[in-house]
Amino acid sequence: MSSNSPTLVRGVSLLGAAAVNVISMVGIGPFITIPLVLGALHGPLSLIGWLLGAFLALCDGLVWAELGSAYPRSGGTYGYLLAIFGRRGIGSLPAFLFVWGTIFITPLTLASGYIAFADYTGYLVPQLAASPIGLKLLAVEVGLVTLFALYRGIRTIERISLVLGAVSILALVCVAGAAFVRWSPHLAFTLGPHDSLWGGLGAGLGSGLLIAMYYYIGYNAANTIGDEVIEPQRTLPRSIGIAIALVAVLYIAMQTGVLGAIPWQQFVPLANGQTPPLGQHLGSAIVERVFGLPAAVGVTLLILITAFASVYGVLLSASRIPYAAATDGLFLRPFAHVHARHRFPDISLLVMGGIALIACFFTLDQVISALLTLLVLVQSIAQIVALFVMRRRGVRAPYRMWLYPLPALLALAGWVYIFCSAWWPFIAFAVIMVSVGAGVYFATGRSTIDGAD
Repeated sequence: MSSNSPTLVRGVSLLGAAAVNVISMVGIGPFITIPLVLGALHGPLSLIGWLLGAFLALCDGLVWAELGSAYPRSGGTYGYLLAIFGRRGIGSLPAFLFVWGTIFITPLTLASGYIAFADYTGYLVPQLAASPIGLKLLAVEVGLVTLFALYRGIRTIERISLVLGAVSILALVCVAGAAFVRWSPHLAFTLGPHDSLWGGLGAGLGSGLLIAMYYYIGYNAANTIGDEVIEPQRTLPRSIGIAIALVAVLYIAMQTGVLGAIPWQQFVPLANGQTPPLGQHLGSAIVERVFGLPAAVGVTLLILITAFASVYGVLLSASRIPYAAATDGLFLRPFAHVHARHRFPDISLLVMGGIALIACFFTLDQVISALLTLLVLVQSIAQIVALFVMRRRGVRAPYRMWLYPLPALLALAGWVYIFCSAWWPFIAFAVIMVSVGAGVYFATGRSTIDGAD
């Protein structure tokens, strides 16, 4: 298997790779789902969820860093699993299942961003918030704009990513800064009269950590465009560390600011599951209370650009996965097509983006839970096992994990805990999807894989 593609352009620097990771991590999620975290982990206990999420992201990021430096090609996890377990017979099953899962995970991930963008627009256009069909149509329109913005060469995409990354950071800084203007440490760090440290963690840590990890997912986005990264053996590990450190600091600062600005009980989901109006547009509401409506409108626009930045990064990285598999002969051949002028995987981009438009008609909470449970099975656990196998064979990557195998074991334990903490219908969804994928593999995939050399 070739380590690079002769048809793609290496145009992404360390700064560009870090920007791709950051925009994939920082979407609109933190601005609209903080109430969900606080519903699971009350008050200051929510900070523990954010800290543990950052720690798990770092441990898993070290797995990505070592694998990315050893196999720095486009496709990310697909390339790692194929290189380590092989392409012959049953060895190719993990790679096949990952590509199979990506067909479902990516549209769900993109749809979560499109839906959240449309919902948050309701702050600027209240009439839109009262129209369910209007919200769905707006979500689809955002998906179309994302496709248009990515239908161009990688060097242009890097420049766009840098701008979007800067806006994403600015949005977080603005909301956190506004929260700290009228910040109360007593309000931020005092538990409710009916809450306790261990009781609160025992009741809600699993759910809170699942939502927190949804925020952090994306620190690995640059790994999937390895063939387009300059000096990927050095750039990919560094870009992961930079993105996780920067985003974790901003997330925790924003959560701390929110806790001390408004009593958290005012914006957590109600008994019927509905989020109060304050919680639906929390970032904008905080800025409006401190600086007035014009400032809140400006921050809302920044938040919407941040939402767009996230789906932009996700679709960019995900479109390279079917492309990488197709160039190996292990997936449908049309996905290997490259744009004649700008040299990017155009068919893969259009198909993945098009499927995401259909997924816009699901609800946000369903999308988040479904994509994370499936992701744990076909990606997170699979590639941690692959790292152990690679090490056992004596392969020395240019970058080697600190304190091996402790971070990998901690990441594995964290992902298993998140999976087992999910609601059972979503666990069943993930198991069924993997089982169906295995059935497809044994029915049709083995002959395709064995014959593609």
